[in-house]
Amino acid sequence: MPAHGKMMNYSSRFWLYAPLALFLALAAWAMIYWWVVARAFDDKLNAVNGHDAVPGISISYTGKTISGFPFNVDVVFTGLKISGAGAHGPFAWSSEKFALHRLTYGRAQDIYEAAGQQALSWTDGAGKSHHITFLPGSLRASAITDAKGLARFDLDMVDAGGKDSDGAPFTLAESQFHMRRTPGQDSLDIAIRADEAKTADMLIHSLVVSTTLSHAKVLAPLLAGTRSWPAADAAWRQAGGAAQPGKQTVNPAMDARATIDAILGPLY
Repeated sequence: MPAHGKMMNYSSRFWLYAPLALFLALAAWAMIYWWVVARAFDDKLNAVNGHDAVPGISISYTGKTISGFPFNVDVVFTGLKISGAGAHGPFAWSSEKFALHRLTYGRAQDIYEAAGQQALSWTDGAGKSHHITFLPGSLRASAITDAKGLARFDLDMVDAGGKDSDGAPFTLAESQFHMRRTPGQDSLDIAIRADEAKTADMLIHSLVVSTTLSHAKVLAPLLAGTRSWPAADAAWRQAGGAAQPGKQTVNPAMDARATIDAILGPLY
């Protein structure tokens, strides 16, 4: 009887402490895994600060903090600037405050948030330089990547106001930009939406424009971050790449082709 009672006592203790030990082991594994991932990402960010992150495009920042344990790696930057060579000439974007949220587990997805004063300069297809400064009420974006590189990019901005190169004011109630690799096809789908866009000489109540870029395989190295934007654009044009207009709804009505060229001109 005593031996039997002792065995029952050990069995009870096992079922009492085993779940607790398993939970502590999993918690320790999650902590170590997050620390390893966060440390590796921090080292990567330190290495690219002031240097090319991908061919022809550099990233710099004045400060950063990392948090987000255990499910995210959250990086908050101050003084972030991204600059380099675009399809037709130099471009630069700077953000007073910028946050990056990367999932620790699951699919490869990054979520971005920008706040404070923003400055953007670019060169259009005609070689003309542009510069705007603006303050968004909300500016969020997300990027999904896979083994081939960038698979989808989405951007949403609400209640933005600022000034263009000539100091003229503009406002924008909401705008969206979406790009994705078309599954099973050699193309990229791009869609743009804008509501209540107002400048000194133009008012657009609503705009929805979509287009498809052919010969996406030629742009694959650009999406994978292994080829510069100008080189990829030149190869794409040489291969016969073209933008094929899709849905266009503009109120008040205007030339859809000209609208697409005005909006997407810096991209291709």
